[in-house]
Amino acid sequence: MAKEIKSLDAWIEVAPALLISHHMTSNSPRLETIAEEELEAEENDNE
Repeated sequence: MAKEIKSLDAWIEVAPALLISHHMTSNSPRLETIAEEELEAEENDNE
């Protein structure tokens, strides 16, 4: 039991994900997703 409590000490020091601000971390622009169907249509048009 003492070993289990000792191993939990390291986890107590870690900040929970809820406290980490996601507003400050996203400075890069959003990337647009490329649909595979659009790529296949372009490849078929080129042939």
